Amino acid sequence: MKRYTCTLRNVAAFVTTLTLLFTSCGRAPEPIITTDEDAQQARPAPTTVIYECNERLFAETDAFKAIEAYIPELERMGVNVLWLMPVHPRGADDKAIGSPYCVKDYRAVDPAFGTIDDLKHLVTTAHDHGMQVILDWIANHTSWDNAWVTRHPDWYQGPATADEQGWKDVTFLNYSNQAVRDTMQDCMLYWVREADIDGFRCDYAGGAPLDFWSSVNNAVLELKPDAVLLAETSDARHFDAGFQLLYSWNFLYAVEDLYAGAGTWSALISAHRAEYNTTPDGKERLRYITTHDESAEKAPASSYRDAAGELSAFCLTAFMGGVPMIYSSQELGNTNTLSFFEYHLMDFTSPNSTRNAIADILRVWKETADLRAGEKTFGSLAARVPYIEYNREGQQLLVICNASNSEQQVKMPMRYEGLQMNDRLSGKTLVPPSVFTLAPREYRIYTR
Repeated sequence: MKRYTCTLRNVAAFVTTLTLLFTSCGRAPEPIITTDEDAQQARPAPTTVIYECNERLFAETDAFKAIEAYIPELERMGVNVLWLMPVHPRGADDKAIGSPYCVKDYRAVDPAFGTIDDLKHLVTTAHDHGMQVILDWIANHTSWDNAWVTRHPDWYQGPATADEQGWKDVTFLNYSNQAVRDTMQDCMLYWVREADIDGFRCDYAGGAPLDFWSSVNNAVLELKPDAVLLAETSDARHFDAGFQLLYSWNFLYAVEDLYAGAGTWSALISAHRAEYNTTPDGKERLRYITTHDESAEKAPASSYRDAAGELSAFCLTAFMGGVPMIYSSQELGNTNTLSFFEYHLMDFTSPNSTRNAIADILRVWKETADLRAGEKTFGSLAARVPYIEYNREGQQLLVICNASNSEQQVKMPMRYEGLQMNDRLSGKTLVPPSVFTLAPREYRIYTR
């Protein structure tokens, strides 16, 4: 619950703002709004960065090789976990619609992407670059032309389940049958043993029982103690089932609303805290500004307007807390809708300023991991100019983001006025002006 407490700092900020209204030239800055009294306590800072890789953006044939060639760029960008969207052959019967989440064979790879040896080579290259590789895993349903449908009809729930009415290209597995549990676990462990896979992103995790996930996650960790286990759900019960990472859908929607001008900074803070109130120490939330699902349904431009808006939102998202995730195409500045059922080939080989900017943000994010483990404070310099501050052992990290599409003249928080600071993006040491103007969607990162 928010507390509104009158402090000397609040009064001083108010008086300073009134003074500026009468003395500054041009447009006066917005009032400084603080939430310092509601600071969050320290928790260990993550350093994991996940890249969700849509193979159909890289190549129509030999996608594994194209992705492998991109690994040095991912490493430069700061990525240390590569998540491959479903690699399996997809259903091809009359009910299929081209979805990669419609699995025909759990022990094979889609020949359009390459061979299993190509996948193994990709994994080896990723490991050589200090990167783990996780597979997208669909444990809830299969395609109708999966061999299990005819060989083991008792492995399925039967026609006309609630989900099948909405997703007619797939049929849902029956986890009351122990054979389904055993076989699905064996299939997952096959990839860890056969291709040296480092974990899984588990699609629609709420569709399979928690005790199944507990069993399979324990089995994966026995083979790979450092495995990455990500569940596509925000249900905190999945932490107890062995997942280290859960989704942050409400946080995403609050970020989109803030940058679209339809939401508030306080709503985003509330979404962040609600998620972390149910996140145990040692566990984290996945944080992102778009995903394959979101980009398929909603153009990023509808919220962030352009690549600059995406960068600002990504900076704010990364520094608020959690494990940042980049969806392939985001680093190219794409702002259009992208159906993941189809090919949308993109140029991942040419230099790209948006990718360079993400690399800079993540470089600073990793360099400041010690500071991010300090006490965290949220505040704002104007209604749509939020800031995040970390304090640890007398050192500070200050991240300021203009979430609006207009210039914003704002005032530096009083405690930093006249102090020498390090601009972490430019590498310069300077004394920031007391009053300054932020360009639309501009972000700044300072330490001292």
